[in-house]
Amino acid sequence: MKKNKLIALVIACVLAAAMMAGCGSSGGAGEEAAVETHEAPIVDINNGAACKMAYIPMGAGQEDFPVILQGMQEAIQLYPNITLDTYDAGFNPSNQIDLMNECITQGVNVIFLNAMDATALNSTIAEAEAAGIPVITINNGASGVHTAHIQNTTYDAGYEAAQVISGMVDKGAKTVILDVPAELKLACTMGQGFEDYAKETGAFEILEDYAQTITSIEVGYQAASEVLTKYQDIDVLYCVNDNTAIGAAQAIEAAGRQNDGIIIWGYCGMPAALDAIAQGKMTGTSYSDPFYEGYAAMVSAMNYVQLGVNATKLGNEFYADVMLPTKNVTEENVIETIRGTHWDMSAYNY
Repeated sequence: MKKNKLIALVIACVLAAAMMAGCGSSGGAGEEAAVETHEAPIVDINNGAACKMAYIPMGAGQEDFPVILQGMQEAIQLYPNITLDTYDAGFNPSNQIDLMNECITQGVNVIFLNAMDATALNSTIAEAEAAGIPVITINNGASGVHTAHIQNTTYDAGYEAAQVISGMVDKGAKTVILDVPAELKLACTMGQGFEDYAKETGAFEILEDYAQTITSIEVGYQAASEVLTKYQDIDVLYCVNDNTAIGAAQAIEAAGRQNDGIIIWGYCGMPAALDAIAQGKMTGTSYSDPFYEGYAAMVSAMNYVQLGVNATKLGNEFYADVMLPTKNVTEENVIETIRGTHWDMSAYNY
């Protein structure tokens, strides 16, 4: 029943975004060269019209890729006339540009994109939109104008995590934010949300906002090791990605400080993080189920193609932004969360 309610909420949000695209969102217009524009065709998918869609994630090894894809596939399970091709960009923005150009040449009806860089793909996105192809970004977005962006909330997740953590520590708790690289901060604002709560309430003393090169376990380990050496007195490590948080937990253990009571909080709710919370190695995370990102993105796309709508046709200055909620997961509700997730927990004994 909970799943059905959430799917209904997703559909309602997407339908609203489809009708209100251009009315305002967090996206901004970039400066692109003038290109010839074409109308987005109306594709009557309900009456069997063929529709070809492409999904370009950061790479096939992206952890949430199969879950997002599962959500997309479930949304179109009654539409054999819709084909969805996936591509492997190998975690390279240049490859994503090449793949987008290939999809434009093929004349696909929709491009889904999980952008490696918030600005580098803007001109190619503009070319796709000008060709009448709606571009829908998922999770990691782009700053240039495109039809829609679907992701789990970032700023609110950071702000709400700070609220929860503030109840676990003394006021002014010494905190380091292990943040995303600078080029992703436009789209990934968890750290900003946390920092704003700290400024408003004085709940945390932010020692540093540490920009990592990438968010991985290895880089998280290195970053946490560095700040643990730099700051002997740390109460909270707020991590904007679960892999970072897992790496931080490993660094704390390697430093022999696992009994210091350092709060470790992540973002996403990936399987290893849920397990770490259950094992008491992480304090919590802002949980999201990528299934619903994929489902919402596909439902959005189905509405756009039936309306013959994309950002260029609407004359958007801003893109439609659908933000799905996250929830705070700690040891109190982690088992319940694990049992209801679409993440693959088969490697763990739950």
